[in-house]
Amino acid sequence: MSARPTLLAAAAIEAGSLFAHAVNTVKMAEGFARNGLNVVFVCLEPAGGPVSPERLNALYGLSAPLDWVMLPANADGTPRGDGMGFAVPALELARAREARIVYARSYVLPALTAREGIPTLVEAHADPSNARPDFADLLAATHLPGLRRLVTIAPVLAQGYAARGAAADRIVVLPDAVDERLFARPAVPPPSLLGPGPNAVYAGHLYDYKGIPAILEAAALRPGIRFHLIGGWPQDVERTRARVTAAGLTNVTLHGLRAHAEIPPFLWGADVALLPPSAAHPSAAWTSPMKLGEYMMARVPVVATGIPALRHWLSGREAVFCEPDDGAVLARAIDEAIAPGPPRDGRVAAAHRLAERWTFTRRAATLLEACAA
Repeated sequence: MSARPTLLAAAAIEAGSLFAHAVNTVKMAEGFARNGLNVVFVCLEPAGGPVSPERLNALYGLSAPLDWVMLPANADGTPRGDGMGFAVPALELARAREARIVYARSYVLPALTAREGIPTLVEAHADPSNARPDFADLLAATHLPGLRRLVTIAPVLAQGYAARGAAADRIVVLPDAVDERLFARPAVPPPSLLGPGPNAVYAGHLYDYKGIPAILEAAALRPGIRFHLIGGWPQDVERTRARVTAAGLTNVTLHGLRAHAEIPPFLWGADVALLPPSAAHPSAAWTSPMKLGEYMMARVPVVATGIPALRHWLSGREAVFCEPDDGAVLARAIDEAIAPGPPRDGRVAAAHRLAERWTFTRRAATLLEACAA
């Protein structure tokens, strides 16, 4: 047994999941481990059976150890879900491992552990209008002494939760973070995976509200720039590939879904990184994409749409802002971001300084301090 205090991190995700919230939760758990805690990570066992720690380390690019516990499906073969079927065994595990702190990306478990008197941190990025009864119960549980902090990613979410009865003084707003050990550009980067440039890179899912239509419009207007889209579920890749083909675009490459640990070399070979969320989606008011910190830590010039959520975290010194949902405007912003000279270098340096404040290690330390207060 480790002599270090134990933190139980919990989320009803399948081990090895590459959903953004799953990666975020795993990397937060690693952040706690880097702060000197023994971290037990309880999650769901995939249908194919347990995943080895070595495989999980490789997928997520982990360099600090996690003690993985994967809950199998229910005895009748049905999925556990994120309710009591997950929360009860997770609570029992917290008791058995004598967890000093619980960090949960879950609705039911943190209310249970807080009532048990275990100091509890919970992460929530949900729309405040979320109608699930267990989400309402979680907001009410913020008044319990054991629920030390609810962490979210935007003031509008914090305000919405407080309006629904959450304890405002228990809510902390922090941006999504970056793994500096994984994404920091090495002194001598490996050979580029992208080929000759200039190369524009987008890393993330290929949903329309992420700005994919605007990227394809920009690609049509800038045939001399190679556009690389890293990520996307297979069905989204195929849908986007059909659009690329229909538009006759020869300068767009779809690289498909990649393990989190495989993304940094793509960024190190980029001349510009794209973050063009649409203004038409509700998340424009609160999104805090992990890719922003990753772009900035990799020292790549960033183009971002000026949606309220991103303008909250960026001063304008770190990226070239442009209007959302307009490929022509995005193309001109890419030209500006790529152009060599002091303005570009200054933005990259300012972005890197900001990214150094956004690491998972620091984010975890901030929450531990709040938990102890």
